[in-house]
Formats: sequence, structure tokens, C-alpha cells
Amino acid sequence: MSDDPCHEAAEVLRVMGFDVQPTGDDFGLWLVDGEMFSDAELVSLAHVIGLMAGTETIQ
Repeated sequence: MSDDPCHEAAEVLRVMGFDVQPTGDDFGLWLVDGEMFSDAELVSLAHVIGLMAGTETIQ
């Protein structure tokens, strides 16, 4: 796993079957199953559905 919580969230979501891709235009944005997410939203999604534990803060 990565030390970066955003990349860790992306990896975990991919393993669970989500299509997670960086937008390419902005490194702080991700496409998750066709919907745009910020770094913080990506990590929050992984937390909400119980795939990640911890209290990382995205700055």
C-alpha cells in the first residue's frame, strides 16, 4: 500500500470493483465509476463504505 491516503483509497476501491482513474488534468481529482471526486472525497468514500480505517487529514 501507498503512504499517500488518496492512492491507498484508489487502490482499495479498485480491488472492490470500482473503476477509479485520475482525471489526468488535475492530480487532485479522480473519476470513480464516471463521477468526479476530489482527493478528500475519494478518501471519505473509502472510509464511509468501510474499506479504510484511520483518521487521515487531507490538506
